[in-house]
Amino acid sequence: MVDLEKNEIRTGGEEIPLFSASAEDSKLCSVLAKEKTIITARSECLIQGVPEASGKFRYAVTDFPSQVSQKCVLVAATLVDLKKGAIPVRVLNLDHKPKTIDKGAVIATCEPVVDIVARPQEFSESLRLPSILENLEGLNEEQRTAVKELLQEFQNLFSTSDSDVGRCNMTQHRINTGNHPPIKQYPRRLPLAKKEEAERLVKEMVDNGIIEESSGPWSSPIVLVKKKDGSTRFCVDYRKLNEITIKDSYPLPRIDDTLDALNGSQWFSTLDLKSGYWQVEIQPEDKEKTAFTTGQGLWRFKVMPFGLCNAPATFERLMETVLRGLTSEACLVYLDDIIIVGRTFQEHLNNIRKVFQRLQKANLKLSPKKCRFFRKEVSYLGHIISADGVKTDPETEAVVDWPRPETVHDLQSFLGLCTYYRRFVRNFSAIARPLHKLTEARSNFNWTEENARNLSIV
Repeated sequence: MVDLEKNEIRTGGEEIPLFSASAEDSKLCSVLAKEKTIITARSECLIQGVPEASGKFRYAVTDFPSQVSQKCVLVAATLVDLKKGAIPVRVLNLDHKPKTIDKGAVIATCEPVVDIVARPQEFSESLRLPSILENLEGLNEEQRTAVKELLQEFQNLFSTSDSDVGRCNMTQHRINTGNHPPIKQYPRRLPLAKKEEAERLVKEMVDNGIIEESSGPWSSPIVLVKKKDGSTRFCVDYRKLNEITIKDSYPLPRIDDTLDALNGSQWFSTLDLKSGYWQVEIQPEDKEKTAFTTGQGLWRFKVMPFGLCNAPATFERLMETVLRGLTSEACLVYLDDIIIVGRTFQEHLNNIRKVFQRLQKANLKLSPKKCRFFRKEVSYLGHIISADGVKTDPETEAVVDWPRPETVHDLQSFLGLCTYYRRFVRNFSAIARPLHKLTEARSNFNWTEENARNLSIV
């Protein structure tokens, strides 16, 4: 909270005093809208702004522009860093009608803040790092101190909330549909409860800067999927779009090759990016192709959504580019899953620093809840990795409890899961051959006792 009477900002229990600028530095700086934005009626949103001119000050507080171009539009006071280029401006539309902010329009002014007194390391400990620091089992006090200092040095690499998602500065996702005309699909009917859930998730994505309103000719339907924890996953059915998209053949790494490269390591850490795909922006001319509708408005993604056929290729290429030169000695990467290795504690510490530096340079952020540091044994890509080697994850009990296949698709699903762990089964191809024959197009699916025995052996 900004208290202008006391000239201070209060956040996280801390009081940060603000010092007035000199007359020379007190000139206001206008903030311009980076792109055209529509603010829906009686709602608020974050608009990306850019400073009109680089002044002599770095930190500033956003406020109302001197000439308000829109009635019933309010701007929140926010402490911003002008050196970051993009300035987030929270704007509230009190009107009953949508408001349009044109590209280049003045949306706020910045008043300089000359000095800020704060203790960022204390903030990091209270907001980001406690769960990580509590799980450093098997380390002595000197090692724990070294890890703590490293994590505090890179504290801004860790996301603090669902809205704190990085924006990669190294690539943008392209959806190449050639000269194919736009595809428009009508929304599928949703029960009232699911419709309300869909609207809630849309509002959440708007507030977090993930989607924006669209006015283009493209449209795909949505699908709401129930997750294991009872929450809802918001999905868009991009199958029609994928059919006309020119495919990117960039390969994903072979998982068995990845696992073989881990031999000889004693220390392991795993990193998980915060909503990895959402940290990659869509090329501006392709945003409209990601459009979807819930029946209440048309929306499009500003970042790479799940379900696009070329998204894995784009992401793998990005991560291999970010970590180029490190993937043979310090770490391995498969999409947004990164494992860092080391033969000694110090080597492992140095390798983590190298990876952190690369991720920070690319403006990527990690999910602190899903990261594991300085372990002797970790779970990675469905396997348990340790100094003793690679073994299957205990969760592979799903294979043992697999029900009798009733269709070719059921059997294909079972064989696909087993093939993932074939390295642990001697003569797997010979054992599974009779089952594979049942999936051939010319074969009649007839489940026999012999098939059941083969399935048990596998």
